[in-house]
Amino acid sequence: MSAGFSLGFLSRVYSPSFDPKVYRDTLELFKVAEELGFDSGWVAQHHFASEHGRLPSPLVLLAAITQRTQRISLGTGIIVLPQEAPLRLAEDAAVLDLLSHGRLELGLGAGFDPETFVAFGREPDARHRDYEQHLHQLLNALGNAPLTDSGSRLLPRANGLSHRLWEATSRVELVAERGHGLIMAPNPHQPPEAGVELVARYRNAWTGDNGTPARLARVQALLPSPDDATRRDIQAYVQRQQSIGVLKGTQDDDFDTTLKRLGVLHGPVEQIIEQLQQGPTLTAHDQLILQVQTTSTPLRDAIRALEIIREHIAPALGWQPTGTAS
Repeated sequence: MSAGFSLGFLSRVYSPSFDPKVYRDTLELFKVAEELGFDSGWVAQHHFASEHGRLPSPLVLLAAITQRTQRISLGTGIIVLPQEAPLRLAEDAAVLDLLSHGRLELGLGAGFDPETFVAFGREPDARHRDYEQHLHQLLNALGNAPLTDSGSRLLPRANGLSHRLWEATSRVELVAERGHGLIMAPNPHQPPEAGVELVARYRNAWTGDNGTPARLARVQALLPSPDDATRRDIQAYVQRQQSIGVLKGTQDDDFDTTLKRLGVLHGPVEQIIEQLQQGPTLTAHDQLILQVQTTSTPLRDAIRALEIIREHIAPALGWQPTGTAS
């Protein structure tokens, strides 16, 4: 970990049951994060409340957040591209980018939940093929390519947004070839050092042909003081991931082993700092994105976790705030 990186947070917009308050709480979390000096805030997409995530439409919520914030970058971590109509996604993203004055960071992935693919009429096994096809169409639209024989093009224009695309995938050479940012998170089936190797492959494959720098978004769950509710949340998460075949193996014998396997950092601040220092080296073009909520985490606890990160953890890693909201 080196100095000069950007600091972000990730909200999966979790809630035990649906209540519009979860959206208002997320708005407030972004507002507080901006006041604390965080550089970016990211939201995840979940269809049909999978994992108790209550946000199927990230760009809609981020549009509301533009009206409550002024500076903080607004990221999607991630939108499941195979389930999206690429041109409609490009139109929505272009409008949001205009509303936010160029603050959108568009993170994309292939997804993994079989139930959601069936609901959208897509084959789960074809998700990587569909991802590539949809990404090609999306890039054409964002790049102002003609979309019809008569020359129809994306309106409004999405100037610069194609240079703020991120991909969450292990196929890092493709990401580098396209000039996109890489979103990476701990893989429960691989040792921690595998993430360092993945980032090295990405950087080594980078050509810079599109004029942008290589950029990494390192996503890490961080729970300073996991309580009983947090334990139940994580155990329920593990059980569901096992039931849909994403997480292999049996239930761990103890909770600390589960946290370690998932890459969830916890414990004293000094221990968390040490664990973060063992990850991939970050540069001025990279982001450290920390998730501080599980399903049952109340807003006040999430805010307190952001304060701990801002006051104690991020500065110890070399981060410095670049500005705060007026």
